[in-house]
Parts: sequence; structure tokens; C-alpha cells
Amino acid sequence: MNTIFLISKLITTPGAFLKGFWEHLTCRLLGLTVENTNYLPADAHCGHVHNSPAKTPAQAFLLTLLPYLAQRVLAWVFISASAPPLLLFGVRSAQESHFFFLYLVALYFGLSLLCNSFPSWPQMQRQWALSYGEKAKVGNAVKLLLAPCNAWFFAGAWLEKTGLAVLLAFGLTIVLWFLY
Repeated sequence: MNTIFLISKLITTPGAFLKGFWEHLTCRLLGLTVENTNYLPADAHCGHVHNSPAKTPAQAFLLTLLPYLAQRVLAWVFISASAPPLLLFGVRSAQESHFFFLYLVALYFGLSLLCNSFPSWPQMQRQWALSYGEKAKVGNAVKLLLAPCNAWFFAGAWLEKTGLAVLLAFGLTIVLWFLY
């Protein structure tokens, strides 16, 4: 599984690198120490920064949410600029549009960002332990309010850990390419 994870990070290198940057920026905003500034090591932290663990549930949640939002917004900007011409309007060559190669690069970059938007698996486990563990100091109302968001992040972290995020995103794009 680790090999598949690293291959998925290699395929989506721009998104993995930018995700590491967003996490690094968020750690600095939250006062967490970044222990390794290499955003693309060949281990489980590929595309993420290795930082000191969050101490509070709020810190853990913000460390999950802020990089996710930045990555997703940028991903959807690139995808919304490139997907309609390529997948809906049927631009298939440079003869049909002078921007064909630019559309392809923008679509790849957007998908790369999208595939790397979720938190790392260890980071998500830490957040879950701080929010829902035995020693969690979070009220039931907050737990209930944040449960859908945490479930979404947990599922996304698992998809990223297994490499399925890349398979789903690029596979769906290829299917849409041939459908239209």
C-alpha cells in the first residue's frame, strides 16, 4: 500500500507539494513546530509536513480544515477553467482551440490539487483522538456539529492513503473524456 501511495504522490507532484506548503503555513499560523520542511519525502508524510502534534481539538481541526480549503478552492478554479472546454464542449485538439494544451495542463494541475486536498492519515487519527477519544474535552454539541465534517476528512484521508483518490479522479476524468 505504501508503494501505491508514493506512486499516487509522484503522479500528482504539484498538488502534493502545494498541500505541504499549505500545511506548513497553517502550522506557522497555529504555532506548531514543523520538524521537516521537505514536502515530498518518500514516506507516509509525502505531500504533508511532519509537524509537532496538535495539542487541542481546535488546533487539530484547523490544521485539517485550512489547508483543505485553500487546496480545494484553487483546485476548483483550475478545474472549472479547463473541464468545460475539454469535457463538455468537446475540444480534442489544438486545431479546435489554441488553448488546448493550456486546458490540459490546467485540468491536470486542478486534479492534482484535488487529489491532495485531504489531511494525512496520522494527522486525521490525531484529530479523531483529540475530538472523540476517551480523554476528549469536547462537548457533545460540538462533536455532533463537527461529525459530518470529520467523517468527510476521515474518508478522504483514507482514500489518499490508499491511492484511490488519484484513481477515482483521473479515472472519472478519462471516462468523461470518452463520453462527451
